Amino acid sequence: MNLKSLYLRNFRNYPEAEVHFSPQMNVLYGENAQGKTNLLEAIYLIATGRSFRTPYLRELIREGETFFFLEAIISKEGFDHTVQIAFDGHIKKLTLDGNVYGSLQHLLGLLPSVLHTPWDSEIVDGSPAIRRRFLNLHLAQKDPLYIHHLTRYWRAMKQRNALLRGSDTSAIECWEIEMADSAAYLWQTRIELIEAIKKPLEVNGFLLSSKKERHEIRFLPSADAKSYAAQLAKNRGREKLFGSTLLGPHRDDFSLWIDEKAARNFASEGQKKTAIFGLRLAEWELFMKVAGIPPLLSIDDLGLHLDQTRQALFQNTLKALGQTFITTPSLLDLPHATRFHISDGQILQASQIVH
Repeated sequence: MNLKSLYLRNFRNYPEAEVHFSPQMNVLYGENAQGKTNLLEAIYLIATGRSFRTPYLRELIREGETFFFLEAIISKEGFDHTVQIAFDGHIKKLTLDGNVYGSLQHLLGLLPSVLHTPWDSEIVDGSPAIRRRFLNLHLAQKDPLYIHHLTRYWRAMKQRNALLRGSDTSAIECWEIEMADSAAYLWQTRIELIEAIKKPLEVNGFLLSSKKERHEIRFLPSADAKSYAAQLAKNRGREKLFGSTLLGPHRDDFSLWIDEKAARNFASEGQKKTAIFGLRLAEWELFMKVAGIPPLLSIDDLGLHLDQTRQALFQNTLKALGQTFITTPSLLDLPHATRFHISDGQILQASQIVH
């Protein structure tokens, strides 16, 4: 599986560009603010149906224009798939192998992707919502039923919250039953993910820390799955004061630990970066295990994530990671990499550059 080509029009700072990628390592280099991260953003949008920088598609439209358009050719299991995404500021349209959809959700699972950005540090010490987003996006890419139950849970909770804010709560139990049913599935899959990620995280963290540190992930559910319906009923009086549901999958969290200490409180910046890299590599391994084919791995600004020693250790693992996309201000000396110079919204493969 790989992303063969990408065409962009009016996307961020790209008026029009087309690029054909290597199925192995792709290095996107150039000065800051030239479009390297924008290109990764376009790739991520093709893979997941969302931006990793903004929830608003209109912010992706090139300044002064009224729409953006992306087209990608994806090779998967011997077949080529054509993906087109168009947005005019109001209406989004996805065309997948000739079939037209009004939602980008249909992209999930077509091109499993792992992305590591400088903002990933918030997974360690940011809000619980950021860590829940990590869980949700990973699971949504490989389990359509997870998306169904997540949507169903939020819809039922919205109805319950409306009843908590009103005077008549006679219909609240039916929504609580629906919430509890979907919550059970969400908790089961989240627990399975955390358990599956523990060993690869421990191994990767150990290797990236020069065999000095032990990394661990701990799931922190906000309620007991076995008695969730009873907890909802018990908490109605208290939650009516707040007008919202205070317990459930929407309040779950997890924490990263290094040598039996919470990374959020005790780890150095270098240790936090190592933990996140280990987590992203573990995520990549889980996708590989489930699908049997390597997912995309994108790394925005490699030099910001690790010190020189840890960066060298990580680069040794890149060769076995399938198709990768790495942005960097300078031209890295990575054997067998295909290099693209990004400058002011233009993309040139290194072999095309005239010195």
